[in-house]
Amino acid sequence: MSILEHNRARQIELGRSLLGRLKVYLDARYWIILRDAALDVSSDAGAIKLLNHLRRGVANGCLVCPISASMFLELLKQSYSQGRRIGTAQLIDELSLGVSMAPPHTVLGTEVYSFLLKSKGFVDLYSMQELIWTKVGYVLGVNYPSISQLPPTEELVIQEAFYDYLWNYTLSGMVEMIGDKTPTPHFKDLAYETNVQNTLHKDELRSFAQTYDIELRGGIEVASEIAADVIQELAEKDAGCTFSPTPEQRASTVNMCSNILYYAFKKATARDTLRCIHIGASIHASMRWDKCRKFKPNDYYDFEHATAALSYCDAFLTEGPLHDLVTRPQIDLTAVNGCKVFSDIEAAADHFGKLCLNCS
Repeated sequence: MSILEHNRARQIELGRSLLGRLKVYLDARYWIILRDAALDVSSDAGAIKLLNHLRRGVANGCLVCPISASMFLELLKQSYSQGRRIGTAQLIDELSLGVSMAPPHTVLGTEVYSFLLKSKGFVDLYSMQELIWTKVGYVLGVNYPSISQLPPTEELVIQEAFYDYLWNYTLSGMVEMIGDKTPTPHFKDLAYETNVQNTLHKDELRSFAQTYDIELRGGIEVASEIAADVIQELAEKDAGCTFSPTPEQRASTVNMCSNILYYAFKKATARDTLRCIHIGASIHASMRWDKCRKFKPNDYYDFEHATAALSYCDAFLTEGPLHDLVTRPQIDLTAVNGCKVFSDIEAAADHFGKLCLNCS
């Protein structure tokens, strides 16, 4: 078993162990609210009730609160103290059980891979819920040492030992190791440039459908590179050898994949398989169609939270404006996966109180 196969086996084992648990995704605001309740800094009754219900649900095997790459990066924006970053990490360790969604590019690649295999007639595939979960040590991607001087078998033993060590690492341990360093992107320049371009081109937007189409093409542009890699991998497996396409051949394959993915969205079923592209395009289109609304730097974290939660989680706890955006009838992103969205703490506490009562 190669190190990549070892990683895949671990992820499938983890995914299957989580199948009986509801996935509850909390954005940074909710983690902060619950952290303050856990540290007795806040006396908010709704926050205390919600925290108790989530703790009970995790302990009963009823639910889990996974994080994502965007939540990890937002965590590093908090100051390094017990009352902030350290305390938040400790609560995440407790409620997430060390579970994270795979990085966005990995989830997108898995969706594209699944879509292409299904298009070729493959039906005996792992479900996405068995493939997209990992541990917090790999929240930003899989890393392992490469020691070419060693025999392959010895190198693999070291790689697996290193992999398993990080697999069992806690978020608190990662925060302690990183210390007071916060090399996280703030997206200030990206938000500024996006707003400039939106202002310049806002009169070109004639309908929401057209705006969605523009954003869809942008998402597909990224996915088509991944699709080209998948097609080459499948072709190499069929041929039993490796290929080295020229730049022209590569560009032709990417263009072909772009067309395949774009026209796949003419059917509603593509929105179920290629969820990340659809949800991302819908959110950005809604923002652009509201021509008076400006992008803020933190929006990019929020959009990643929403994409992760609405694609593969059962509940999403977030702030009011994002709640309103993703539940607009125009896009109704809760219909993609049946994810329930909450922005009111009392409503969330009541919901999980009833849910945990039924689980106990």
